[in-house]
Formats: sequence, C-alpha cells, structure tokens
Amino acid sequence: MIGEVFYFLSAGILGIFLGAQICEGALLVPYWKSMSSEDFFEMHKIYGRKIYQFFAPLTIAATIIPLITAVYAVSYTLDGYVFSLLMGIFTLFFFLTYFAYFKQANKRFVEASISYKELPKELNRWGKWHWSRVGLELIAFIFSLVGLIYI
Repeated sequence: MIGEVFYFLSAGILGIFLGAQICEGALLVPYWKSMSSEDFFEMHKIYGRKIYQFFAPLTIAATIIPLITAVYAVSYTLDGYVFSLLMGIFTLFFFLTYFAYFKQANKRFVEASISYKELPKELNRWGKWHWSRVGLELIAFIFSLVGLIYI
C-alpha cells in the first residue's frame, strides 16, 4: 500500500514538474531571447525571484518524492523496483544540472553580470541546458509510469 502511494506521488509530481518545465522552455525562453538585453535584465529584476519561488519547491518535491520512492522500492524489492531505481537515477541527473550549470547562470542573471553582447549566447546556452534537463525529466517520468504498471 505504501509503495503504491509512493509510485503514484512520484508519477504525479514528475508529470507536473515536466509540464511546468516544458512550458518554461516553450514559452518563457523564446520570449527572453526575443528581448533586448536591457529589457531582459529589467524583467529579471521584477520576475526572476517569482520564477525561482515557483520552481524551487516544485523542483525539490520532484526530486525528493521520486528518490524516496526509489529507495523504498529497492529496499523492499517491490515489483518494478528496477524502474524505480532508474527513475531515481534520472531524477538525480536532472537535479544535478542545477549545480552543474543553472545555479551559476541564474546568479549571473540576477547580478546582471553578463555583458549585453554575451547575453544572447548565454540565453541560447541556458535553453540548451534546459531542454537537456527536460529530456532527463522525461526519462524519469517515463520510468515512473512504467513502475506504476508493476504495482
């Protein structure tokens, strides 16, 4: 029973997070790229913190719940535990992208420490990292759904 709850919570939160990340990549990133550097940094002063306040708790939940599920499934050798383990591994991968790239890049946006000339290149880089992260999230989500089949 507990395992079933974990599997459902993992699939649910990963699905919500994946959807939010796709929206960010499909709607916000192209908009940011279309802005002048001055407008981007001005907009970031106003909305950057709000975007962070939205995504930070969602990212934490989308990391912790699947990892707890993976540990629980492996510990109790639940049916489909291999898929939960893979879900957990890809969850860790997408979470680690924050420390590998996004933490520093986002800090540079907040500080406006990127030259106006370099900003378009950095936004392109940010977008590529973002879609790579979305790919890792998608794989984790797929493994969460496959895990649901086995409960």
